[in-house]
Amino acid sequence: MVLIFTDEQLKELINGNPIGIIFPYDTKNEVEIEAHIRRLYYRIKRIPNIICEAEWDHFGSGYASFVEFFCYEMEHVKRVTTPYGIEEVEIEGVLVNISRLAPVAIFGDDERSKTIRIETGEEIGGCGGSIMGGYQLENVKDRFQPMIRHLTNALAEFNYDVLPIELLNQTLPFKAKIPTIYSEPREYSIADAIFYWED
Repeated sequence: MVLIFTDEQLKELINGNPIGIIFPYDTKNEVEIEAHIRRLYYRIKRIPNIICEAEWDHFGSGYASFVEFFCYEMEHVKRVTTPYGIEEVEIEGVLVNISRLAPVAIFGDDERSKTIRIETGEEIGGCGGSIMGGYQLENVKDRFQPMIRHLTNALAEFNYDVLPIELLNQTLPFKAKIPTIYSEPREYSIADAIFYWED
């Protein structure tokens, strides 16, 4: 099924108003929607061999119209211990953005790193990417397709549609001011109207 958003729906999303005809999006209740996304998160955590980490707090500032899950398998984790009591961890995985405003999600690749002080277990550094912010969204690497199948099944159980890249990369069909750090107004795509973060 190819989803098409009307201009009116996209404008509602840009204004931070939930849309949808299925629970909990039909309630337009942020607490219900967040609880639904949390239930999805715990469902994904039960998938064998998949580790899932979530960013619930709008990246620590502003407002994010989505919750970001980072999912990976231990076979894609590399650890290097330095002679200085530091462990460098590199992780390759899949980002899943779950909209807080519509029952939709998107996938993308990510590589994350963490620097851990071995003596205390304290994370002293790290970085990761975002699906958004590039000129175009891209397809997920082939090696992650088995994980994508499991994630897609879990999303379907919770009535989330995975949006096709072709739709997301389309230019926004009207002028708008989107509260996002990811794109400039002249570059807005359909993805920017649905998945935005105001820092």
